[in-house]
Amino acid sequence: MTRGGRVFFFSILGIGLAWFFFRKNSGGMTGGMRYDEGDLNAVTRTLLAETSFNRPELEMVGIVQVIVNRAKSNGITLTEVSVPPGIPNWNSSAKFRERWEESTGYPQFSRARDFVEKVLDGGFQNPIGDRVQFLHPRGMPTCTGDNCPSGRSCVDTVAGLRCLPQWSTGANVLEIDGARFS
Repeated sequence: MTRGGRVFFFSILGIGLAWFFFRKNSGGMTGGMRYDEGDLNAVTRTLLAETSFNRPELEMVGIVQVIVNRAKSNGITLTEVSVPPGIPNWNSSAKFRERWEESTGYPQFSRARDFVEKVLDGGFQNPIGDRVQFLHPRGMPTCTGDNCPSGRSCVDTVAGLRCLPQWSTGANVLEIDGARFS
């Protein structure tokens, strides 16, 4: 092999390895599922009920991607994941359901819908990989040690000590701004 051939070979090899590691670490692009207008509206409503479209962009991208990941892993639609309480359970509280129902009247609905559409169309790097769980620690009960109910642990979070479900306490947890993904 000539010197030029070796340089070309190793350049291609380097590009391939860089792509492999970037893809492995970034989770690829967002979205990755077919959707219709109903799905788009349901996901938008869930995002608005969770954030009022008033959280950092990367956190909101992660929340929408959790919905996509749940739909993919369960073989269901984005609507089935998003409509309260959701399949699997997204949020079964009456307060969340009320915010979800009211969200189409929010002045930021169309901006949030455009954002969700961009996420679903693969317009962002996927910040959470294949994670399917999400929570905002601020919404969880405070704790002082061992006073959490069964199945929960007292964890130091961005919102202070909180009782978190076991699925949000392991090694697979990723924190993005005010949210935890696992």
